[in-house]
Amino acid sequence: MLKFTSAAIFVAMTASAWAGADTKVLDHHVANMKTGDLNAVLSDYSPDVVIVTPAGAFSPDGVFVGSEIRKLFTILTAKDNLPGNKTMQTKYQNAGADTSIMQWVQNKGTPKEVSGYDVFVTRGGKVVFQTVTINPAKK
Repeated sequence: MLKFTSAAIFVAMTASAWAGADTKVLDHHVANMKTGDLNAVLSDYSPDVVIVTPAGAFSPDGVFVGSEIRKLFTILTAKDNLPGNKTMQTKYQNAGADTSIMQWVQNKGTPKEVSGYDVFVTRGGKVVFQTVTINPAKK
C-alpha cells in the first residue's frame, strides 16, 4: 500500500510540472492568426525565439530567429491566407513541462484542406521555440 501511495503522490506532484505549454499563449496566437493581426501574433514570441519550418516553404533554410519571424508571419497573416486561417481548427497535446503539440487543420473536408502540427515551447508567457510541420496533401 505504501508503494501505491508514494506512486500516487509522485504522479500528483509531477502532473502539474507536465502541464504543457501555456495554452493561453497558444489560444491568443491562434485567435490572432485567424484575424490576421500581425503585431498581436508577434507579441506572443520572445525576442530570441527560434522557429523552424520546412526548408523552402517560407525561406530557403526554413529557420527564423528573433526579429526574422516578422517575415514569416507577414506571409502567414497576409490577406490571401486569411480565408484558410479563419477555418483553422486546433487541438493541443501536452509533451512536457513547457511543451505542447498543436495539431491543426484548415479548410477541413474541402479540396483546399491542409493540416499539420506545431511544437511550441513556452517560458514566461512567451513562445521561445516552435517547429512547424505540414502534412502531405491528401490524394
